[in-house]
Amino acid sequence: MKRTLLIAPFDGPLASVLASAALAESWALALGLARGRSPSPAVPGEEGGTVALDYDPRSYVSASSLVLSARNALGEIDAAVLLLDPARAKADFLAAKPGELSGLVEERCSGPLFLARELVRRFEARKSGAILLLAQESPRDAAPGPLAALAEGAFEGLGKGLFAAASGASWKAYGLRDASGQGERAARYAFELLGDPKGAKAGRWLRFTGKSGLFG
Repeated sequence: MKRTLLIAPFDGPLASVLASAALAESWALALGLARGRSPSPAVPGEEGGTVALDYDPRSYVSASSLVLSARNALGEIDAAVLLLDPARAKADFLAAKPGELSGLVEERCSGPLFLARELVRRFEARKSGAILLLAQESPRDAAPGPLAALAEGAFEGLGKGLFAAASGASWKAYGLRDASGQGERAARYAFELLGDPKGAKAGRWLRFTGKSGLFG
């Protein structure tokens, strides 16, 4: 049976690896391309079962339109992966204009919130669905700037809120931090989570290291 997956924002190497893994798992794909973010990874398999859709992460109206357009193009959305790469949330903290900082905060913090809200509304109506927050973990010796640190904190907080909202609900919420630097293995693990009908590891943040053993 065809399953439909939304990936947003489709931005960066992890997004590309995730999309390729989804196609290998026979998912139909809707890819949310954030306007103004370039370069974006190549869109895989667009000729069959994949649609690329532009949206503005800063706008709740655009987030709603993205989810609706994905549904109209491919059918009901069965699962969604929302991505965060702190390394791509960069700005010159002192030199950037306040308006630039505001726009980036809206994109990186409000953007995932708006999309999660639209997705959960549909999952609640359908009594099924899964949402996975996937974040690339910054190296331990990294010194994230204020914007990257803010985006990471907001993303983690969104996950905690979704876990609470999903408790006892008919849909599932997962959180995954990729500390492995091995995108293909992290993508496979993400689909192991989404493919588990019992959702045994839903409702909490998991850390994937790529090593053998727990979460490896």
